[in-house]
Amino acid sequence: MILKKFTLTLCTLLIGTSLFLVPVYAENRTETEKKETEALLQKGLTVHEIDREIARLAEEDVKLGGQLTDTEKKIAAQEIVVKDAKKRAGKVIRSYYAGERESLWSVLLSVRSLPDLLKTYEYLDIILDHDHRSLTAHQDAYRELGAMKTKLANQRTDLQKTKENYLKQKERILALQSELNRELDASGRSELILALIQELNGRWEQEGLPLFRTYFRSLAGVMDYFPELLTPGGKDSHLTLESGGGKFQMTDHQLNAFLRSKDSKFDDLTFQFKPDGVMAFGTKGDMDVSIKGTYEMEKDGDQPVIAFRVQELVFNGFKLPDTTGKSLEKEFNLRIYPKKLFSFVSVEHITLEDGLLAIKLGLNW
Repeated sequence: MILKKFTLTLCTLLIGTSLFLVPVYAENRTETEKKETEALLQKGLTVHEIDREIARLAEEDVKLGGQLTDTEKKIAAQEIVVKDAKKRAGKVIRSYYAGERESLWSVLLSVRSLPDLLKTYEYLDIILDHDHRSLTAHQDAYRELGAMKTKLANQRTDLQKTKENYLKQKERILALQSELNRELDASGRSELILALIQELNGRWEQEGLPLFRTYFRSLAGVMDYFPELLTPGGKDSHLTLESGGGKFQMTDHQLNAFLRSKDSKFDDLTFQFKPDGVMAFGTKGDMDVSIKGTYEMEKDGDQPVIAFRVQELVFNGFKLPDTTGKSLEKEFNLRIYPKKLFSFVSVEHITLEDGLLAIKLGLNW
């Protein structure tokens, strides 16, 4: 309805070939008005994306709350199992302290015939096996309880972080929305700009976001082929073994060739290595996209990983907020696990230069 209402007004606008959706006004429009409109569209897209993140956090809050309740119930049930196992283990331990097991061995030594010896040994074996299972059951139940409590503590931490992030993003969007409303009122063209914001947000939601997801999904899929790049002597290997370690080196041209050989979706996307990060840019139809990120060493539990961190996403000239990059990182795993590739390899440092990625590796035999 809004778009229909402003059809005549929108017909006076041309869609810019580089920004798309950013109106290039007739000659009587000033450059200042164009920049103001672009800034308002950018702000409208940011509000839209943060609002989407708030909705995701609300869903995650409900999910984590359910997991927390489920784990608490399992802990209560496991505490009963531990209590029962502890009683049985206690009986076994008391029998050893009381000398009951020693008396059984004396019975074995007092047997005078081979058939009786075998039968007595069989009985003793059953008793000792029962003792062993009772003690093991107690250890296993106690260990499982400890694991559940650790899991519960982690879930509580995750839930608290989610709630804090939710409140943070809520404050952020309220401030941005208030700022946007003031600027729209001051522009004198609020209805027109709101229609353009709605159009931009709809295009992003229906076409832009799915396209970014396609690229991230393809990148995650290519991770399965990464060992080919680290196989010494392999045709695609970029690993050089040295005294006390090794070095992985790859140019951005080699990376592009490798990615395109594995998935044709990368025909539309070109990667570049720069000292301040990794750039990827391309065009699909009338959509321009770019991704900027960097590699960082971090830990997943106790395991060292090389993680790709999104620094900036741009769609048709508009920057997406940091929440969009973080949500894509969470949705698609782009991490490299060196220990899964080679158990004896450790990553010492990562270097990015113009056109080159270098990873220094240590060997832990």
